[in-house]
Amino acid sequence: MPRPPCPRCQDLAPAVHHRTVIVNGLEVFYREAGASPSPTLVLLHGFPASSHMFRHLIPALADRYHVIAPDHIGFGRSAMPSPEDFPYTFEALTEDTAGLLQHLGIDRYALYVQDYGAPIGWRLALQYPDRITAIITQNGNAYEEGFVKPFWDGVFAYATAPGPRLPGPAAGGPGRRRRDLRPRRRHGIQPGSAQRRDPSAGVGHFALESHLDTIAEHIRTFLTGALA
Repeated sequence: MPRPPCPRCQDLAPAVHHRTVIVNGLEVFYREAGASPSPTLVLLHGFPASSHMFRHLIPALADRYHVIAPDHIGFGRSAMPSPEDFPYTFEALTEDTAGLLQHLGIDRYALYVQDYGAPIGWRLALQYPDRITAIITQNGNAYEEGFVKPFWDGVFAYATAPGPRLPGPAAGGPGRRRRDLRPRRRHGIQPGSAQRRDPSAGVGHFALESHLDTIAEHIRTFLTGALA
């Protein structure tokens, strides 16, 4: 686990702002740090997390980059409309992410995608290739085969027909709300990486909790070369 910074270090660390804007009629929460003239890095979180997963990474990068980390619709502090009021597809989530970036006046950015955020990032890259300066992926899927069937079959069934019962392992876990699972639609992805592999690459889904310093340094090194 990363150690909390010392009080003096906290005073020197870049401020991380928590903000909310309206995009396509919905509240979108995002974290922002760093000066806007600096190169922008957009962090797209995975399932079942939120931008909270980047709480330590953002200040670790904000001295050199303008960092934006939104909560997807249905996650964290962003709006959580019912499936009847919002089409929980990756296309719709991509549209809202693009709307947020447009609202902020960001038209050039690198992407860091993790798990559920990856298919959103891929769609942004396909729709706006000239805007993407670099892509970093952590456990980012691209195909339906990337979903482990014993877990995700129940989630897909629930996404198709929401109800009080959710079969299989996906139903487990203390504090897991049914609404948290609704954004999972039938748009799948398979593990892959756009970077060279590193010994720390096998740490998995929660790598930022155990390998923050290593990952932050790799990101800084990679972006220094990619954005040169």
